[in-house]
Amino acid sequence: MKKRAIFLIVLIIIFGVGISFFMYFPKSIENALNRIKYPFEVGEILASQQIDENLTAVIYTNKEEKSNLQNAIVRKRGIFYDVIETNGSVHIEKPKQLESGQLRTQVLISWYDKSDKYVIMAVAYDEDVSTITYLNQELIQLNVNGYRLFWGYGIGEYDEMHMFDKNGNCLEQIKE
Repeated sequence: MKKRAIFLIVLIIIFGVGISFFMYFPKSIENALNRIKYPFEVGEILASQQIDENLTAVIYTNKEEKSNLQNAIVRKRGIFYDVIETNGSVHIEKPKQLESGQLRTQVLISWYDKSDKYVIMAVAYDEDVSTITYLNQELIQLNVNGYRLFWGYGIGEYDEMHMFDKNGNCLEQIKE
C-alpha cells in the first residue's frame, strides 16, 4: 500500500511537471515575441520568412503604436519557439509630400547570429521609389498602414541599398 502511494505521488509530480513544462514554453512565434516584450509588445506580425533550417525572420508592429516596426529572429526547437535576437526598430512618420533635400527612405539593417547574416527593412516615403535592392537582391514590398515597407534577408558584408523608379532609373537617397 505504501509503495502504491509513493508511486502515485511520483506519477502526479511527473505529470504536473510535464504539463507545466508544456504550458510554459511558447508554442507560437507571437507568444515567443510577447514573452520578451522588448522594446514593445507585438501588435501584428506583418511578415515572417524561414531563413535557415530552424530560424525565422519576423517583422511586426507595436501593439500600442502601430507606426513602430521591429524585426526579430525566432528559433524553433521541436514544437517550441524562442527569440534569438531583436534589433532596433523603425518609427514610421505620418505620410507627407517629400520636398527637395529630404530622405526618400528610412532604413534599418539588423545583423544577427554574430555573423554576416542580416535582415533589412526600408520604409519608402517617396512615391518615385518602386524597387529597392540590397546586395543585388530585390526586397519584398508590403503595404503597412498606408506605408510601403521593403524588406529582405541574406548573407553578405555591409553595402548600400539602391532605389529605382518605375522606369529602372537609380535614385539618390536624398530627393533632389
